[in-house]
Amino acid sequence: MELNKGSLESRTLEARPVAAEDIGFPFAAQVARVARQHVGRKNEMVALLTSLGPEELNASQWLQANRQAWGIENGLHQRLDVSLNDDRCRVQTPKGLWIMGMFRRLAISLMVQWLTHQPKPQHKSMTDFQTYMAEDNLSRAMRFVTSKRPSLQ
Repeated sequence: MELNKGSLESRTLEARPVAAEDIGFPFAAQVARVARQHVGRKNEMVALLTSLGPEELNASQWLQANRQAWGIENGLHQRLDVSLNDDRCRVQTPKGLWIMGMFRRLAISLMVQWLTHQPKPQHKSMTDFQTYMAEDNLSRAMRFVTSKRPSLQ
């Protein structure tokens, strides 16, 4: 049992080694099933797959890695989905999606750099960065793009 967002949750992991050919996933070395029991919710079963063998990733390490995966979702993916409307993108070609994804990630990287120079960065968002760059008819953004030595200040 552990505390998750203020509620008790139980997670049980069953893992076993596999051969990649047997399950149709290249480089797969281990599969697992996590049973989550959370007070006030229906029980949930999740399947996991990794290229790491049991000697490299034991059950407790796997549970920890599974929990930490939400850090990625709440960091980059949340910024892409919410701030930059990534899920609503209408681009359909693989190259177009790749290019748009690179521009979105570049914008996030620039915003994170900009945050390091802000007082109270925890109170700033992508929208604040976009507003800052758009002030004076996008002159800051154009200066940044055309400068030999760009700066976000």
